[in-house]
Amino acid sequence: MSSSSSSLSSSSQPLCYCVLEATLKYSNTRRNPGRPFLGCPKYNKEGLPYCTFFKWVDSTEENGLKLRERNVELLRKEKQFMKILDDIEKMKNDIEKMKIEVLKSVDEIKKREMLVRDQEAEIRRSRTLLRVYWVFSVVVSCYLLVLCGDRQ
Repeated sequence: MSSSSSSLSSSSQPLCYCVLEATLKYSNTRRNPGRPFLGCPKYNKEGLPYCTFFKWVDSTEENGLKLRERNVELLRKEKQFMKILDDIEKMKNDIEKMKIEVLKSVDEIKKREMLVRDQEAEIRRSRTLLRVYWVFSVVVSCYLLVLCGDRQ
């Protein structure tokens, strides 16, 4: 008999003779196409010894198994979702920390720009003052030369 396997893991699942939870599988035979059954989880696994556990699943059991299977899947997805939410929350916190660091850096840059502007203004004042001293020196020198030249 050939079959396809669908993993199902639940505590109310019957155990096979290997004392493992039996898995829900579907028949691929002409006589019972698509009919669900429970079998050893090691069956059709290359190299693994398996037992001969086999049980047809009626529609009530099948619905219960499918519900449990869906419940397990939903719980798994909920766990994944919660992990993703945690990751998003961590990323939000990291972004907030980076935002604070960027704002601090911007403030520091603005302070340095103000300092540079103040220094540039001081340099301009010093240059202007130096030019005034030079002009004054030249004027005084010329005056002295003119005075000394008139006395001779």
